Amino acid sequence: MLNSHVLALDLGGTKICGAIVNSDLDIIYETTIPSRDSIAGIADPNLDRTKNLILSLCDIAQSKNISLTRGCAGFPEYVNLEGELTTRDNIDWKLQPQIDFNALTGIPWLAQSDVRCAGIAEAGAGAGRDLDDFIYVTVSSGISHTHFLEGKAITGLHGDAIGFGLIEIEVSGDKVVLENYCSGLGISRRFAEKSNDFSIDAKALLGLIDNDADARQIVISATEVLGKELANLALDLDSSTIVIGGGLWLGSQAYRELTFKSFYHTCESLGLNASVVDAEVNNSGVIGAAIYALEADSSAKI
Repeated sequence: MLNSHVLALDLGGTKICGAIVNSDLDIIYETTIPSRDSIAGIADPNLDRTKNLILSLCDIAQSKNISLTRGCAGFPEYVNLEGELTTRDNIDWKLQPQIDFNALTGIPWLAQSDVRCAGIAEAGAGAGRDLDDFIYVTVSSGISHTHFLEGKAITGLHGDAIGFGLIEIEVSGDKVVLENYCSGLGISRRFAEKSNDFSIDAKALLGLIDNDADARQIVISATEVLGKELANLALDLDSSTIVIGGGLWLGSQAYRELTFKSFYHTCESLGLNASVVDAEVNNSGVIGAAIYALEADSSAKI
């Protein structure tokens, strides 16, 4: 893989990060754009924003005389073992991305679950590097998980073993989906329902918690539920360490501390010896996408 360079993308519910990465996992160039203009709806219709970002990266690679061999894009969707997206819950894709992006760039592409991308980066060079067994959870615009054993993601039979954020929970007698209640988009949309203000994203909402009773109640209730369910996840998967990354988690000390309180309280009540640690790899989604692209590139050359 000497001098190999790949395109690595991390598509999210609020932003898209793209980079040119070499075989040493050095980021040569990166850029980030918003994936939506409003907290309503799903992001990036027809992947138009993503495709414009890809073309800009290709132009930069050409200007630097960098030959690109492959691309990988991490999506906040279910992705099967053949690299096909099987849901359209968060990103408004129309054509399978590996087909769409190959036609756009002329290089082979693969798609992967974004949480597996971020998790594989943590397994190799982050908070999971010395752990034989850990659960990686992303808490950002959405919520998902991957269980890692000996550095490898447990994908499940069809690639669907990422669904922590889609579990149903009961809140005040109502059934709700975990990420709709606790994630960045979840808490901002809950606030919008109360205030009719769809301009307040999760970052802005967290800035209101000292002065706005509704904002404070939404964040406290979200973190209470998330901490409890993280403890149950550790119990169900028989794992003692949860590594958590994602923009909401790493970007808000208040959100983390409130979740920690609920998590360790629940662990105590369950008699569970488990811990939560923060993710360590910067741009883990991009780095993980590059890892998967480079691995595919290496396998193709054998």
